[in-house]
Amino acid sequence: MSQTAPETERETVRRLVERTVFTPVRGAGAVAETVARLGEAIGLGLLRPGDRLPAEMQLASALGISAVSLRSALVVLRSAGLIETTRGRGGGTFITEGAAVDLLPAADAPTAGALEDLATERAVVEGGAAALAAERATPEQCALLESIVDGMLGMQPFEAWSERDALLHLVIGDASGSPRLVTRIAELRAEAYRISRFLPTTDAILAIADREHAEIVRAITAKKPTRARSLMEAHVRGTARLQAGLGKITNDPRSS
Repeated sequence: MSQTAPETERETVRRLVERTVFTPVRGAGAVAETVARLGEAIGLGLLRPGDRLPAEMQLASALGISAVSLRSALVVLRSAGLIETTRGRGGGTFITEGAAVDLLPAADAPTAGALEDLATERAVVEGGAAALAAERATPEQCALLESIVDGMLGMQPFEAWSERDALLHLVIGDASGSPRLVTRIAELRAEAYRISRFLPTTDAILAIADREHAEIVRAITAKKPTRARSLMEAHVRGTARLQAGLGKITNDPRSS
């Protein structure tokens, strides 16, 4: 009886991209939503330099938009230098080098209330995902989580560390067995990344996150759902507290 080969990290990332990026877009403006969807995937490191986008008809179908809308979105991304298209044999549309740098710029500084609200949602969603992952993660998923955590130790620069951070949280969501959770975590990661631009990224701060990540993964691999949930909730709330204390967080006008 043959056994299925363990999924590699690259295969996991590809599957996560299909589940969180190449899915129907929501919202009234198909072009704007498509630009946002692909741009955020590039910023989070899900789509990396050199990655080839699916053929136009295939991508338009996956996103649930017309070919005309897709071409308009690709024009915007191409004009911003995020993708490039080559013709001929081996041609296609590819993510460009350096596309992720400063791709998800922060707009206005978040209010303390907005930051707390995001932390609350992340605690509920990602805490629940961690608990389910502790119950359902396969040995291969546990090994991948451990590998990601080990690789993040001392990683520089911040942009490279942040890509692995996003992947870690998405793989935990994937290990929960819920595609809807993976999709929501991807959306929350984009919001969290924007806000992280207000937070000084010192070695000490990354070391705290690395330690918390390792504890979460240990709880998942040890099949301890209650502890995994508690650690994840503490992690996302602690991150929000760091941002509130060290970042450029504004006061909620309603509290003044």
